[in-house]
Formats: sequence, structure tokens, C-alpha cells
Amino acid sequence: MIFGSDNRDMTAHPGPFSKFPSPPTPNYRRRQTWAAHPEHKPLMAWPAGASHVPSAAGFGEAVADVFFIHPTTFRGMDQPWNAAWDDAEISAVTDAWPIKHQASLYRSVGRVFAPRYRQAHLRTFYLRGEDSMAALELAYDDVRRAFISFLSNISKEGPIVIAGHSQGSFHGVRILQEFFDGTPLQSRLVAAYLPGYPIPGDSFHSIQFADAPGQVGRVHSWMTFAEGFTPDFHASHIAGSTSIHPILFRTEPDVWNNWDMHHGVLTRKFKLRHKGSISAAIHDGMVWIKPMRIMLGPLLRLKNWHVADVNLFWENIRINLHDQIHMHHQLQQRKP
Repeated sequence: MIFGSDNRDMTAHPGPFSKFPSPPTPNYRRRQTWAAHPEHKPLMAWPAGASHVPSAAGFGEAVADVFFIHPTTFRGMDQPWNAAWDDAEISAVTDAWPIKHQASLYRSVGRVFAPRYRQAHLRTFYLRGEDSMAALELAYDDVRRAFISFLSNISKEGPIVIAGHSQGSFHGVRILQEFFDGTPLQSRLVAAYLPGYPIPGDSFHSIQFADAPGQVGRVHSWMTFAEGFTPDFHASHIAGSTSIHPILFRTEPDVWNNWDMHHGVLTRKFKLRHKGSISAAIHDGMVWIKPMRIMLGPLLRLKNWHVADVNLFWENIRINLHDQIHMHHQLQQRKP
């Protein structure tokens, strides 16, 4: 994961959910409850080496509003099931990693809204049961109310992007199911990028999963691992999920991209580097990557690349999203 090295907290049970009082509920009319908000806390991060942020005029009326749900940044032994939304230490980790390294990608297509919420502890994805589901339900209640606030602060007709990672993707699926799937709001969905969490192929009635570059209104999901590695939770969690290749943006299995099709990695130092360093393929619902073509790349023995699901493909995602913005705009222009 993105911080800490003691993995015992993944499976240590602290006691029942009911034992811990719920942290105070965030009020999304308050600016402090947002990690990023175009009026209260505009996201300004943009990595060195990346393309210039295009002006809003470049997209006319098609500039999107982005609702970004950050991943788990709450872990540790003997901690409660949900974090306080205003915990300063957790917020600092959230801002330094997922907001800066992931949400910044979406800044290039529009305004980014990213709520703080009473996120569920990391253990909820390893300890299945009523306590974990209660913690995730509490977290989703915040995300849901933040999304309603988001809708009240944006245009009634403009395009929308839903994005997240890991726990954020888990909640993002529910946002799509509740607010978009088969509703009038679905026509405003440019794309949903929800990597780092396995999404079953039958999750939606009307919304489709992307299977080609530049498609509009579809869901993109993947989980990244080293070539040849299959995690022990594959059969119980990944089997039956739908993945897209985050370089080719296609779904054919066991097709490896040419190295020069990869447009760069966003590094820990917030620099876009190492163009042409990754070749990937979909295998058994996972995205496998070959040893990276960078200095000491073969010595990087990480098997589960979950923490870098977005960073590894940052520029490829951005380019695909720009194509979707333009395509959505063209489709809207054709409507009578």
C-alpha cells in the first residue's frame, strides 16, 4: 500500500464495529471537508515533464467536472473501523499521494472535486464480514452526500468524469449504480476510471465497460501485477471482473503493447519520465507488466503494483481521457 510496512493490520481484528463511536459527520457545505474543490481548494499540482495543461477554451463548453474518490490512506494496528474525515495526519498522506499523483491527471480536462470522507480502514478489504461492510457503508454515506453536493455545484448539463482508486473505486461503482446507470445523468458521463478494485462484469444494467480507445460513457478498470504473478485472492476476487489494458485501452487477453506505445510513468518525485518503459497485457482479469525498461528495472521485484495502478500509465490515461472529452463534445453537438 502507499504507506507503512507492517502488514499485520490487514488481518488484525480490533473488535466489533459497534464498539467504536462513529467519527463526526462531514458537512460538505464547509470548505474544510474537501481535499480538492475548484472554489475552496483548487487542485494546482501538475508534474514536471508532463504536457501543458490545456486552457478551458480548448474544449469550449465540453470542459468536464470531475468527482474523484481517493483510495485508502487509513491503516495501523488497533485503529477503529473508520477514520475521522479531518484527521490531520491522514489528510496529509491523502494530499501527498492520491490527490497529488492521481487526481492531478484529471485537472487537464476540467474542475476536480475530491471529498474527504470517513474512509474505512484498510482491513475492511481483507476481513470480510458485517464489521467491514458496516465500515464501508459509513464511508459510502459520506461519498454519496459529497456527490450530491457536487451535483448542486456544477452545470445541469455539462459532462462528468467519475474517478477513483482502490477503496475510491469501490465507492465509485456504487455512485455509478445509484446515480447514473439507466438514468438521465448517464448521458453526461464522459468516462469512469476506477482501477485498483475488481469490478464484476455484471455490475451495471445500462453502463458498459470500455473495450476500445476513446469510447464515451464507459467504465475503465484494471489491477496491475508483475508478469507471471497471480495473487492468492485471484479466485475469490478477481475472477469474473472486467479489465481494460491501460495503454492499448482494449480488452483482448494476452496482447502485449509495443514498448513505444507507453507514454511515461509518474514517479514518486512527481515527474513524468520513462517513456517506453512498460509493456503490459491482460491475463486472467489482471494486467501483467514486464520488468520495466529503466535503470535497475529488472531489480524491481514488486509483484503487486497496486500502489502504482495510475502512476504507471498516467500519460496514457490522460491522452485517452482527452479523446473521450472531444468525442463526448462531438456527440452532444450532433443532438437535435
